[in-house]
Amino acid sequence: MGTNKKRFFAVWMMALALIMVFTACGKSNNGNAADPAATGKTDEPVTITYSQWGTAEELTRTQELLDLFMADNPGIKVKLEGKDWGSYWDGLTANAAGGTLPDVMKTSFAFIDKYAQLGIFKELDGLLADSKFDLNNIDASLLGLHQYQDKQVSLPIDANVIVWYYNKGMFADPATNPKGAKEPSLEPTWAEIEEIAAKMTLDKNGKSADEEGFDGNNVVQWGLSVSPGATMDWFLEPELWSNDAKLINEDGTLALNTPEAQEVLSYFIDLTKNKKINTTPAQIEGLGGQVNLAITTNKVAMNPGGSWNTAHYKEAKTEYGITYLPKFKTTQTVVQPAGIAISDKTKHEAEALKLLAWLAGPEGQTALAKQGNAIPANQAASDAYIATTGEENKIFLDAQKFGIISPFTAKKTDLVYTYGEQALKLPLAGEGNLQPALDALANQLK
Repeated sequence: MGTNKKRFFAVWMMALALIMVFTACGKSNNGNAADPAATGKTDEPVTITYSQWGTAEELTRTQELLDLFMADNPGIKVKLEGKDWGSYWDGLTANAAGGTLPDVMKTSFAFIDKYAQLGIFKELDGLLADSKFDLNNIDASLLGLHQYQDKQVSLPIDANVIVWYYNKGMFADPATNPKGAKEPSLEPTWAEIEEIAAKMTLDKNGKSADEEGFDGNNVVQWGLSVSPGATMDWFLEPELWSNDAKLINEDGTLALNTPEAQEVLSYFIDLTKNKKINTTPAQIEGLGGQVNLAITTNKVAMNPGGSWNTAHYKEAKTEYGITYLPKFKTTQTVVQPAGIAISDKTKHEAEALKLLAWLAGPEGQTALAKQGNAIPANQAASDAYIATTGEENKIFLDAQKFGIISPFTAKKTDLVYTYGEQALKLPLAGEGNLQPALDALANQLK
């Protein structure tokens, strides 16, 4: 072999040796290929979408929660999609038809039945059981509102609750409380509330409604402000339950013709039409149009409202007190929880379940409680909520045990949001004949 050929052969052998070394280095210690392309595995996180309605401020708070979740779960990236209330539900309907639903979505207790019928929610019972998610920390009344055909399709994440508010300043001022009416007790009866309201209702001459010579046609201050026909789901319904009655039957028919229901309806008509201690619909409009904010006018002593109303009272600088809703026989209330569901078409079930379990579980609920803007549905976060918002808000947690279990069916949604107020707002204030209105409403629900 010539010299040049020997040199070429030596160089070629060295190159071959180097190739073999580099090839060996390209393998892991276990002899598996380290190249992600060779295994189909990458270090990129799985991306899932989470959609909800809300204001810019609410979406910012949600993003804070999602950031905490992603920090704890670096293998999952959550993309937040936010819309206003109307656009959100229109979008879900369109997405359901087009098969482009978000992986995880916020839900309303009032639309569970309607959207479950579209087949967009994944049933959660099996998934929750397999993951050992503890449902015992969530009140049964909240869970019940997020079920469809006895199957859990959503988990509640907040617990807005209806209570009874009163204007403490009006009770403390002799000018607005000349008869010295006492503030309502924690679990008031309607008899107690009626007595208080009569003393707190004043005519233009300063006479109270329980006083001889009271001029009911010239009232300047009212003891209470309720509008049963305009607040059927969050005020009238729990009051019906309090008297062993219902708003709607299980078959979707109207349930207001029973003696127990008629007793409740007649009672509210009497408070407004005859006793004059409750505002009429026209008077409510003159006071700003919202029953649940009536005490901020300093013209109304008491009104029902949701836990979310405290922010409005503080903004109005109204010193308020809180009790449970007045009762006929038993104390009842409504808890109106938003929840979260998983799309039945998600391609990332495990990641979606992890997000849902975090948001509805102790970690996410504690983070929500520390924001101080929503009542956590999970009782594991109760201490964090009280530490953030104050001991006076404990009533919102305690009231959940009085929550009625009355899920919204499609017919109930129609009753409350489409037909009910128009039919019953005025008759339940004593303006017009009630029975024809009930008959017409019953026919609409058939």
